[in-house]
Amino acid sequence: MRLPPSKFECPRCGFGVRPGDGQCGRCGEDLKPKAAKPVQVSLTSVKLDRGKEAERSTVHIRSIETIQVGRPDSSIQVRADELDKREKELQERERRLNVLSTELEERSKKKLDQKEAQASVDMDEVRRRLREELTRHFEPELEALQAQLDEKEAELQEARLKLQMMDAGQEMEEVDEAELARITEDIFRILRSQVGAPPKVKETGVLRTHIPRLDEVLGGGIPQGHTVLFNGAPGTMKSILTYTILHRAAVNGTPGLYLSVEQSRRSVLRQMERMGMPEGATNGLLRVMDMRELRREVAEHEGNWRELIMGYVYREQEATGFRLFVLDSLESFKALTEHCFTRQDLKDLFDWFKSLNITVLVVSESTTDEYDEEAQGEAYLSDGIMELLMREMTDSRVQRWVRCVKMRGANVDNRYYSMFHDGKDFNLALPLANQPF
Repeated sequence: MRLPPSKFECPRCGFGVRPGDGQCGRCGEDLKPKAAKPVQVSLTSVKLDRGKEAERSTVHIRSIETIQVGRPDSSIQVRADELDKREKELQERERRLNVLSTELEERSKKKLDQKEAQASVDMDEVRRRLREELTRHFEPELEALQAQLDEKEAELQEARLKLQMMDAGQEMEEVDEAELARITEDIFRILRSQVGAPPKVKETGVLRTHIPRLDEVLGGGIPQGHTVLFNGAPGTMKSILTYTILHRAAVNGTPGLYLSVEQSRRSVLRQMERMGMPEGATNGLLRVMDMRELRREVAEHEGNWRELIMGYVYREQEATGFRLFVLDSLESFKALTEHCFTRQDLKDLFDWFKSLNITVLVVSESTTDEYDEEAQGEAYLSDGIMELLMREMTDSRVQRWVRCVKMRGANVDNRYYSMFHDGKDFNLALPLANQPF
């Protein structure tokens, strides 16, 4: 069998061979050309028919250069090899993914353990801070109550000693122990009721704030007809304190007007309701106004803003008869004037307040502790000053402090008091540290 000169494949398996190879390298097929066997023809068996020579035809034999030999498709083997290779790659990838999955599970478990540990530590810290906060808020009141109890017990003990130390030679009458125990129990019951309830103060000619201990500091309350300045830095709760006085006066039957020059009426009411002072509790005796509503009220009037505001307050006072007025704030009111607000202008404003025979609380945004007569004339022209400040304690805590700097015509306590709001009420107590007096 002779291979075509242009083909270099094994006719049996299709493996590639080089020209001149005598055997296939894969299946061992013999590639050497084989000699054709001679055809033996017996002349005795051939008979010539002379009569049919005319019917003889010429037969031409076409030469064949190539012979098509059937062989297996070599692409199947190639594809099989590629599939094997891909299978091995997929197995390797699967192994790597399993390793990564194991590592991720271990890391997730470690992070979860760390978070749980951190959460437990955070909860301990929250509990500790909560205990400190509660202690800081209620410790002043508890100490004040304990001090009053100790004082009353000392008075009771002194009375007992006086009974025992009577004049020499005089025999003491026999005392019934049961009666003495009953009297002692009555005294302690009265003392407990006195400690639990604030002492009564005179209400003649003063406006009660109805804030625990503040009326005591003010000698009974704010004298009626006074113009009192509430001065402090931002965050000292000046607006909330003045609104609380106004709200509680309205609850107890004293009508009032709150004029906010900066905040909107809706914002003020929403903020005060969150502090436990809903508008509905005043039975319509408390009215809150802002600049937007004020523009509608004075749309038909002419003049500068100071004259318009003063005219509106005058008409409202004649219509409703309110007895308490809050201006928040004085600096914003000054900014509305078209010219420099002089000391004489301020004096005229305060005198005009007095002419209405109402009590006025003015919120001031000054931050200095030393009052300058040129820059802060209101401190000298006002009848009273309530100073509010933020005080840093020794352990980096901050407390709000308040004190009455002056109050004309009243015997006030000028000491600083720590002030905090529990969401419903103000509480005042003497500071336990960093006392400036």
